Amino acid sequence: MTDLLRNHGLFALAIAGAVFLTGCAEPDDAPDAGPQAVTEAGAAGTEAEATGQDASAAVLAMADQVMADLEDASPYLQLLKGRRVESLGDNSFAHVEAQAEKARTALEELQAIDASKLGHDDGITYAILASVLQDATEYPQHFWHKFNVTPYAAGSVFSSMLPSALATYSIESETDGEGYLGLLRDIGRYVNDDLARLKGQEERGILLPKPAIPGARKVYEALRAGIGNQAAVAPERLSALTDEQQTKLNAGIESAVAEQVIPAVDALLEYMGDDYLERAPEAVGLGQYPGGEAAYRFAIRQETTMDLDPGDIHERGLAYMADIQRQMQAIRYELGFEGTAEEFHDQMRQDPRFYAETPAQVEERYMAYIREIEPRIPDYFSVLPEAPYGVKRLDPAAEPGMTFGFYQPPNAASPRGNYRYNGSKLESRPMVWTGPLIFHELVPGHHFHIALQRETEASTELRNLSSLFYAAFTEGWANYAASLALEMGILDDPYERYGWLLFDAFIANRLVVDTGMNHFGWPREKAMTYMLANTFSSEEETATETLRYSTDMPAQALAYKLGLEKIRELRAAQEAKLGDGFDIRTFHAAVLGSGAMPLPVLEEHVDWTMSRH
Repeated sequence: MTDLLRNHGLFALAIAGAVFLTGCAEPDDAPDAGPQAVTEAGAAGTEAEATGQDASAAVLAMADQVMADLEDASPYLQLLKGRRVESLGDNSFAHVEAQAEKARTALEELQAIDASKLGHDDGITYAILASVLQDATEYPQHFWHKFNVTPYAAGSVFSSMLPSALATYSIESETDGEGYLGLLRDIGRYVNDDLARLKGQEERGILLPKPAIPGARKVYEALRAGIGNQAAVAPERLSALTDEQQTKLNAGIESAVAEQVIPAVDALLEYMGDDYLERAPEAVGLGQYPGGEAAYRFAIRQETTMDLDPGDIHERGLAYMADIQRQMQAIRYELGFEGTAEEFHDQMRQDPRFYAETPAQVEERYMAYIREIEPRIPDYFSVLPEAPYGVKRLDPAAEPGMTFGFYQPPNAASPRGNYRYNGSKLESRPMVWTGPLIFHELVPGHHFHIALQRETEASTELRNLSSLFYAAFTEGWANYAASLALEMGILDDPYERYGWLLFDAFIANRLVVDTGMNHFGWPREKAMTYMLANTFSSEEETATETLRYSTDMPAQALAYKLGLEKIRELRAAQEAKLGDGFDIRTFHAAVLGSGAMPLPVLEEHVDWTMSRH
């Protein structure tokens, strides 16, 4: 649905690999106590109080230091902040182990802070710090279960981040040119680290499944074919250099590509060749590997921010899907259709009403739904972002690699929040869930959350950017927001209601197939059969999605439906508790007002906020 979680995958690696240090600050007046869970998490230590260090200042200083270290370690964050990227980052096991030890030290210092002295907002920051540091301490245990060569992991680096890093590298001096060459040479080092991981994984009985190998190879084949053009610098970017310096730099670029990058890529492709394919398992999913079950449970906790049993998630998914199928069958009967669900979906795929002929028509369909929901927004929201919003087509060159599109937050260069949609092959893109999709991506979904969070003056930069690493909150909110259209009476046409159910089925089926492959050992073919029978996905989409769940990003797709249901659960609890005193605008302000956070922390935050209104 959105590209945010692709970014999240990169950011999770940065969290695990960043240098975590702590800072100190001058004493200040102690604020009121924070949420109960946060208080319990840190009440054990009074060392900060003993040294006269104010708890709030200590937490904020630590948050600033952790964020600075994350940024220094993450080229993605550097691009986001407008910094020059000098390196693709250290993703070696030795580095991750070293950073985990530093994270353990930082976590001990955090737990020594007397959290009973924290105000509510600082208590949230404390909880976010605790979750980030805890994940970093555990990451080395599961390092070898993360495949770094898949289309999502390597593709995001080499197809998105690296081209941006090269294109935005300003060259105003000979020293800048040397730095640019250093970045090029670092690509070879990074690919060598990928190869070292593959070898280390095989030593531990962990090989990329056969079905995933062709896609992984394509990433590196594309890097090999395109790096020469990507690395070349247009003459206008070198205008500050002398002719001699330009000649020297261009020769250095050719040398770096030929001597560092290409050999590293060739070595990786050779290792991941026919012999590797022969040794690789047919099976998919984390559970097949030594330690895979523990790695999957860690991934579930990291992605959903909740400690959930994969078997329970699977059963919940089956129950959700059964209910969705009953609702869809009722609508088919309402429409007088007596055939099977598959026959009805085939009929929808042939129905011209669900197709746009031009990108302009795509945009008009999206914006028509936005215009319909806008008059109802004041009844549901009291706090809104100031940034405008709209839809904009993806760059055509990027469209072949994306099934849908993504939300692009407002920034200095583009102050409007946009849903960047795929405008290619419109004849094969039935717009059966147009309303739910645009409500999810734009209003009142991602735009209302992410743009508002970036406009709100948070206590730390870590809080400003927390939407990048709490997928369960970010995607859970967007799906919940899309569901609001039902109670607003917008999706009242039977086909529109059916479109919402197809949309909901797409995220609900993930609970079944993700746990099926990674926990229960389902063959990929079984997962694909289930998806085809229970969603509107094509065979091509199903093939891509099942590899995403089983080899690219296990457990990540669980965040969408589980996040939605958690927010619904929080709302139901407040409605039961407050009765006639429940105000939907206050509830939504409580959910969105302090930015993304772990869902257990959100639960306490919402209860704390609602009890004060």
